Amino acid sequence: MSRVSDTSSPAHVRRGPNAGRFGDVDSTRLPLLVTAAALVTTAAVAATAVAGPALLAGLLAILALIVALGWPVLGGPPSLGRVQLGLAIGGLLVAGTVGLTTGPYRLVWLPVAVAIGMIASFFLQLLRSDDRHGLTEAMSVAACGLAALASGATLVPLSLSDKGVRFLLVGLVGLAAGTIAELSGRARAIGAKAVFVVMVVGALASWVAAQFAGMSGSAAVGMGMLLASFSYSARRIFGAVPGAREAAGQVALGVGTVLLPGILVLALGAIAQVTPG
Repeated sequence: MSRVSDTSSPAHVRRGPNAGRFGDVDSTRLPLLVTAAALVTTAAVAATAVAGPALLAGLLAILALIVALGWPVLGGPPSLGRVQLGLAIGGLLVAGTVGLTTGPYRLVWLPVAVAIGMIASFFLQLLRSDDRHGLTEAMSVAACGLAALASGATLVPLSLSDKGVRFLLVGLVGLAAGTIAELSGRARAIGAKAVFVVMVVGALASWVAAQFAGMSGSAAVGMGMLLASFSYSARRIFGAVPGAREAAGQVALGVGTVLLPGILVLALGAIAQVTPG
């Protein structure tokens, strides 16, 4: 008597050779739109940081709307429109607080903006007329998107001084180089091992940039490696969901994963004493 295996059982699900794969979504071969969005965002942050904190804050407001539109698409929560609206409110508040606050302490009202954004997102969910199924999922998506925007806002203090701008640019060069290097993962022979390529390329690019910026080469190597690998890893994680097939989700994924390491740059800048205050 032949035995018929139950292929619908999770124990019999065939797993491909690539990690980070759900259905037909393979985060080792992210759509080129994700890479393009990340590179454009990196270039825009660099340009506005050189121009000054006001323009950088203005860019953050634009990026907040892009993330608000596309980030919830990645998670696909119920009441998608309410999640998008709540994230837009929080993102604009984040950009507004760091843009309108004067002096060296630009982040003093940032926690308040994040808190109001979360409260607004939760309140919008309470207005739902259904049984509010997927409430936890909706709030998780909103919190994650708002965290990325708030982390990006922490770059604004670095734009207040020439030393801070140079420090930020060195890190962004490594991040951009790592973003290009992640395309190596599209080769099946490399796949998930592309993270090592990203780390090496990001470190080398920041080291080269540091030679022109008058910055310590060893510090630049560490920062470039950290930012490039962190951003790439975030794209791998959030790119392995069905929503990553949608164009809006792909753009938001590229934008959000450039902003997400912002808090790391600020922390490293504080250690290097290039931040005001």
